Amino acid sequence: MRALMVYLLRSYTVSQRYFGPVAGTIIAVLILYSYTPNPVMNSYAATAIILFAGSAWLGLSFLNHEHPIQRQVSIVQARSKMRYNLGTLLTLGLFILLLALLIVIFPVVTGKFDEPAGLYRMTLAFAGHFLLGLLGTAVSLYFQASWVPKTSYAAGLLLTVLIISIGANKMSAIIPGPYVHLLLPPAAPVMDVLMNADNLSLMRVTGAFVHALVYIVLLIGFYLYRSSRMDDRKSL
Repeated sequence: MRALMVYLLRSYTVSQRYFGPVAGTIIAVLILYSYTPNPVMNSYAATAIILFAGSAWLGLSFLNHEHPIQRQVSIVQARSKMRYNLGTLLTLGLFILLLALLIVIFPVVTGKFDEPAGLYRMTLAFAGHFLLGLLGTAVSLYFQASWVPKTSYAAGLLLTVLIISIGANKMSAIIPGPYVHLLLPPAAPVMDVLMNADNLSLMRVTGAFVHALVYIVLLIGFYLYRSSRMDDRKSL
């Protein structure tokens, strides 16, 4: 698995497709912190949403960077499609982990906040960033070229899902019942608990994080199940 992850990292960085999503995410964070001082948790909530969108873009870029024929060769070398897909997800998870650490630590070491962040709030912020990053990546799995062949169509659909997910609270005010928060990727609930973490109990915050984690596991689980049965040769 390690050899597969090293290959995927090398292949992706050589393709230079990483530059757009990574640079876009970092620039957006830098712009946010260009004005100081900033409130701690409100800023972390904003950068978590930036990472959510950036990770979806990163996921789509990473999943589409290999030529279909090279992808088939990679699957053969990995000895199974499931193993290849797991390697892909672990590699993406590593990218998200590094970005989440960078985004959480940056404002602390550069003095961008109006007060000390503290270990508790930094821990919550890292968990929220990492979960929203994974969520964005998990959503992007269903818009890669082997699922939605037309790139412009896939990008438009993915952007629509991201926007609707971020604005889920306003939609829930229009559509009664729990359906909006149950069906849409839970970006808005995580953003809300990060914004209000100072006034919420740990149980309430943990509940939102668990909701996001369950959603991620379901998305990835179904993706692994369905993709292992798809014939990628149709996309050649």
